Amino acid sequence: MRQRVPFSDVDMHGHVHNGVYCSYAETAINEFLREAGLSDRFDPRADSHGVVYHVKKIELCYEGAAGFDDLLDISAGVRRIGTSSLTFSAAVVRAGDGAPVARAEVVWVCVDKKTGRPRPVPAPTRDALAAASPAPEPAAPRPGTGDR
Repeated sequence: MRQRVPFSDVDMHGHVHNGVYCSYAETAINEFLREAGLSDRFDPRADSHGVVYHVKKIELCYEGAAGFDDLLDISAGVRRIGTSSLTFSAAVVRAGDGAPVARAEVVWVCVDKKTGRPRPVPAPTRDALAAASPAPEPAAPRPGTGDR
């Protein structure tokens, strides 16, 4: 997906605020699921085998800076399908030059709607995710970039 950085996403240092990358990653994951025809399996309003998915962990690694009006390409996909968890990855690069900006790993846990307890990812969902396109490869950190 392509995202132009609005002024509201920029911090006092002129960079996209750290927490905004979580939103970018989640939106890219939702777009990935929509494009793969899987949105209904993750919509809490739908009857998707009696389960919902909760975010368990988000890990962000910053590779470079992005600022107001930059055009970003954000891709996402499923990295790992566990017993009761799904790991997605997202990559943010600057459109045009392809310079890495950030990468994220997001872990969702499959939860029973009635009990609120983790349970295995339903087989139809597991199979559909396995057939979807793979996650983007995480960008290798550039030497000397640190956190930004």
